[in-house]
Amino acid sequence: MIKRLAILVATVGMFNAQAAQQELDKYLTIGSVRTEVETLTQDGSFTSVMEQELNSNLRIEDLPGIPVEGSVRGEKATIGEVIQIANDVIALGEKIYAIVKKGKPVLNMQYAPISVLPKTAAGQPVDVMDMEGWSIPVSRKIRMVYKNLYGAEVVVFSYTVVYSYGGSMDGKGAFITAAQVVPHDVSVSWGYELNAVMKLVGLQNHGTKANPIAGAIISINYKVETVLKTIETNDSYHITGKGQLIQL
Repeated sequence: MIKRLAILVATVGMFNAQAAQQELDKYLTIGSVRTEVETLTQDGSFTSVMEQELNSNLRIEDLPGIPVEGSVRGEKATIGEVIQIANDVIALGEKIYAIVKKGKPVLNMQYAPISVLPKTAAGQPVDVMDMEGWSIPVSRKIRMVYKNLYGAEVVVFSYTVVYSYGGSMDGKGAFITAAQVVPHDVSVSWGYELNAVMKLVGLQNHGTKANPIAGAIISINYKVETVLKTIETNDSYHITGKGQLIQL
């Protein structure tokens, strides 16, 4: 009788351990990934950064490279290395930079945002402050949501893509400056880790050689890790010198 009871207790214990492991595996397994993109206004335009709260307590003048009237700080838009060259346009900035490390937003304002500018006859980029007609900065909010097999939101990450467009040189062209990703709220549940980076992946000229319209494709790479698995997701966005931002 005692032997049978011991076997029963061991069996129940083993069953409970297996059930607990199965429940933990379901908790640590991503079941779905969703990207929520801010809806455009009725006229198809984007919202001005100046009219938003970025939820990160940043002021527009704090964003790197944004040309601000009455300030020389906009000269920072040309800081950074040449990261890509097309026939008629040249990109400056940092080809890749971190926006989330181990579940924490990276609010390092020392990075160089991306600018897509005309080239001089010598093949050098034009200084952004020598150009005219820059728009006020525009932005678009994006929210990434990861759910586990229970349907619970285990990783949530919100950020904003910010840039200025429409700058011209001697009345010609439409270019891009200070394209960057500003991290907002990050929520990571126990057992999960999130890392995210932004990178420039391509340049285009949507206009002509005499009247270029810059285009840039940026990619946001998200890596979510648990002890069971690593999931990498990419979202790509196409920005143009006419102000368009299209999710690819």
